[in-house]
Amino acid sequence: MAFKPGLAQALGWPGAARARFTREAAAALAVAAAGPEAALPALLQEARMALRRAVQLGQADGGAARAPALAALVLAGAAATGAAPSRRQLAAALAMHHGYAVELDAPGARPLAVALAAILAVWSGRGCHVVGASEYLSGRDAAALAPLYHLCGASVAALAAGGAAGALEQAYASDVVYASARQLLSDFLHDRMLLGGAISPARRAVRALAGDAEGARPVTRGTDVAIIDDLEAVLVDDAAHPVLISAAGDLPVLAQATLAAGALVAQLHDGPDYRIARAPFWLVEFSEQGEQRLAELGAQLPVFWRHPQRRRDLLSSALLARDMLERERHYVVQSGRVVVTDDNVYRMLAGRAWQFGMLQALEAREGLELSTPPRTVARAAVQTYFPRYARLAGVGASLDGCGGELEASYGLPSVSLAAAAGARPAKHYGYRDREAKLAGFIELLAKLHAQGVPLLACAPRAADLVAIGHALVAAGVQFQVADGRDPGADARLLAAAGQPGQVTLVAAGAGRNAEPDARAPAAGAPPHCLLFEHGDGRRADLAFFALAGQGSVFASLDDAAGRELPLWAAVLRPLARRAAPGGWAMRLMLVLGQRHGARLGARYRKGLGAREQQLDGQLAFSGQG
Repeated sequence: MAFKPGLAQALGWPGAARARFTREAAAALAVAAAGPEAALPALLQEARMALRRAVQLGQADGGAARAPALAALVLAGAAATGAAPSRRQLAAALAMHHGYAVELDAPGARPLAVALAAILAVWSGRGCHVVGASEYLSGRDAAALAPLYHLCGASVAALAAGGAAGALEQAYASDVVYASARQLLSDFLHDRMLLGGAISPARRAVRALAGDAEGARPVTRGTDVAIIDDLEAVLVDDAAHPVLISAAGDLPVLAQATLAAGALVAQLHDGPDYRIARAPFWLVEFSEQGEQRLAELGAQLPVFWRHPQRRRDLLSSALLARDMLERERHYVVQSGRVVVTDDNVYRMLAGRAWQFGMLQALEAREGLELSTPPRTVARAAVQTYFPRYARLAGVGASLDGCGGELEASYGLPSVSLAAAAGARPAKHYGYRDREAKLAGFIELLAKLHAQGVPLLACAPRAADLVAIGHALVAAGVQFQVADGRDPGADARLLAAAGQPGQVTLVAAGAGRNAEPDARAPAAGAPPHCLLFEHGDGRRADLAFFALAGQGSVFASLDDAAGRELPLWAAVLRPLARRAAPGGWAMRLMLVLGQRHGARLGARYRKGLGAREQQLDGQLAFSGQG
């Protein structure tokens, strides 16, 4: 009888799924250790045919044929990679085969576990997409694991952005396709546009009978099975930004309105006229007096922008550009263009679409020639795309705090195969402000560096990472930076971060390429990880310290007091300001701030998913979706 995801938990013991998968993996390892009864190619062929037959007979997960298939995969893994999969890797592959979100914290263990789950899907007669956190990691893992796939009779390919349609179609025809989520969504949208919205095979068949879309050949091959490597990056972090396909726009009236709005907001004042709410996202809220001022000032805008909602959106963008966005922190100016950077990711994202009119407001603020915003012709979000798959599964290093979101948004039950918690990072909380914290951070870093300890330093905010770099230069400490702009270079730097005396500064975005290659020789000891301040959620901290042998995290009183807190916890701010740094009130604010930040992020992604689902339905009704 096939094991059904969620059944054991429903019977009352959340650990039943972990025990079931671990027990089955141990049995497969024992069978493999007893030695094969036939030559490996013949054994693999027999296991593949038996599993395919079982699925065709209605046993969705392979039934009794699954055990010999797992044992055969153990032998294939040992032959192709030089080392047999561990019990946890095999249990993770089995859990993913059953449609679970798996927590597996062993560095470098995820790619092989994902490959074993993908092979089980192919042997079951299904096409499989393996979704990586970045195009670099997808290409690396597809190339490294190709011998295993070929030994098991499965074809594999990795998608590259910007490939020709013929090459993409050929790659999608493979049994296993490695790709980033952005590449999959982009190709899905291009096919949707090509077919005029006829995405399903049935709708395509009807249109073919009617003689429509003749010659239109989609490159994708449906959504059967998706296995996600780095669940938290793909289904959580990427879920905050939909993928857009844009065409050149032509809206000269926007330039006139942007310049006019920049002059008008100089007459609006924070407090009497408006306030800016910071959670769950930045929102300009106008007072009654502010609404009256908007009505008066709106008469000076071009006619199109005098509509109350358009006027409010335009002036809100100008106010946010003036009051909230900081140069070198939120954006930079390069070659006469504004290049937007994420607040928590120090990497350039040219062409990033913000709120309508925001980019032009920044250009006006910097005295640059105003650009014309692109016109959106298609859009999709992670929340609306991945539920299309008949079976979805994946693995992540830390699912802390996002298990409920994965189940609610994607129908993914979770199981933890993580090892027992390691040493906790040392907490350095005795600082009143950022300047004192920076001095303490540099002091500890220099002390450890003098002892030859390999160091990995991270700051969630770009401005803090820059300040750390300047302080290290002044202290005469040499370092390297993984900033997220060149994934290959970042991965090489992070792989060598364990060399004695090595100091590596890592931006939050570069962590996507930190997953080590289990087949590569270890480069020294695990580094000592120093975190300048806690992230918005605990999950990001855990992912960073998973790279560490030891760790240290810093916090200051102004950092704790500046975090968004639940309304009932507002009383802690005055208490903490009067108390000594590092006291119970400060520590409680940090814990509550991270929990509240994680909840706000989940709420925002849920709202975005609902909105994208609504837009998708509207586009489908109009024939464009």
